[in-house]
Amino acid sequence: MIRTTININRTTYQKLLESAHAKGIEIEDVILALMRYFAKKYKKETVSWEAVRYQERSENTSWECVHVAWFGDEYEFLIDLRKIHKKSVSRLIAEAIIQFDEKLWLYIDSVLDKNQDHRYLIAKFNVQNIIGCLILWDINIPDIPK
Repeated sequence: MIRTTININRTTYQKLLESAHAKGIEIEDVILALMRYFAKKYKKETVSWEAVRYQERSENTSWECVHVAWFGDEYEFLIDLRKIHKKSVSRLIAEAIIQFDEKLWLYIDSVLDKNQDHRYLIAKFNVQNIIGCLILWDINIPDIPK
């Protein structure tokens, strides 16, 4: 497990907590469901050559430092979203809560099916001294016979 923290405004935190309590799951699972939904909805959006954008700061906003823990593939997925969309994970969460609040309830059950395996693969390659990396999310790898 990779342990880290995310800083989110108190309103976003409350919505995440309410969703987690209503579904009987951890806040990390709600965040993953939200981010998987975000990734599917915005799969064509990529941003290059820009700085990462963070949440808007306001003097009137209360912030929560939330301690979270994810498996390596889950953590890498979130870091990939940060890289591709050029937004901090905290900003992605806040934007997704605003955009998908109603639909998230419908999506959580399918994303967090405990029998569903979210496979993740990073393939690194070198062709004529050009180094590349291919990232695959939610792939279906058939079981390899023993």
